[in-house]
Amino acid sequence: MADPPEWEVAKSCSGVYLSNDGSAEVESCIYLYEGALKAYGSLTSKTGGSSVDNCTMVVKIVDKDAYRTGADEEVAVSDVMPCFNGSYPSPPLVVGKEGVTAGHHYVSYAEVTHNGQGVARIYSPELTP
Repeated sequence: MADPPEWEVAKSCSGVYLSNDGSAEVESCIYLYEGALKAYGSLTSKTGGSSVDNCTMVVKIVDKDAYRTGADEEVAVSDVMPCFNGSYPSPPLVVGKEGVTAGHHYVSYAEVTHNGQGVARIYSPELTP
């Protein structure tokens, strides 16, 4: 049986949270597709426009069990992205199936910086492949 299309796969998401300064609502999501871990952050500007000035977002995937092997817990890091309404990165951040360890606990987070200050770090729920 073939996997469903990626957009139909269940995502494990944090829910939407307001940034500390009220400039944006942020969500973090992680999911498994064809053996690969994928993650993205969603942002909605609360400034009245479609973006937040002087604002960036980064998405990371973390292996919470990396300490067992001495590996780096940050297994994937997106480029720094400007804060526009939508889900980023697009396509989602990926850890290929060869980099996913069965039984390990993974989370993703979206981190938003506004005017040089961290205003949100929103974690997804844990995912254990």
